[in-house]
Amino acid sequence: FSIETTNRAEILVFTNMAQCYKSRLSDFEDSKASLLGDYLPQKLGMDPGETVLSVLLPGDYKGHVLFFYENGKAAKVPLSAYETKTNRRRLTGAFSDKSPLVKAMAMDADAQLVVYTTDSRAVIFSTALLLPKTTRNTQGVAVVSLKKKATLSGVMPLENSGIVNASRYRSKNIPAAGAILKEEDSPEKQITFEM
Repeated sequence: FSIETTNRAEILVFTNMAQCYKSRLSDFEDSKASLLGDYLPQKLGMDPGETVLSVLLPGDYKGHVLFFYENGKAAKVPLSAYETKTNRRRLTGAFSDKSPLVKAMAMDADAQLVVYTTDSRAVIFSTALLLPKTTRNTQGVAVVSLKKKATLSGVMPLENSGIVNASRYRSKNIPAAGAILKEEDSPEKQITFEM
């Protein structure tokens, strides 16, 4: 992703070991797009085998971070829970490690999101249905009822999803089973070619 910001801004890097690394953008050298840049695990001093899952810019620490897990649960944590007075670089217990993290996203205001599952289902819900939790490592609440062997596979804002018939997938309550994706609503649309 790319975003406009200043070198005074902070960056939050979430890893597969439920840790969060904080750094200022001024800690990184300025470089051109043609250069490879810095290798985050080395630059931030990550543990062996630790990989980056998500990178967020918290701004002024207003708003929330939403965590979505493979088990169909989601957690809404205030960004202020990641604000520190001292220059600590590593925050342990940054999110729940009970299920693998699928996506972390920062939001300033509530929005409509689409949750996709591995069995080709989708649910559209409002993030207003998620109550904020003060603890960072909360397990969250179920947003999608999963069938056997299915997992949550992806999340995106409704406006970016390309869904044509939103009312088919919309839910007023969570958890919801969702509806089977129709071809015209699928995130990977089939490209047709006529001669």
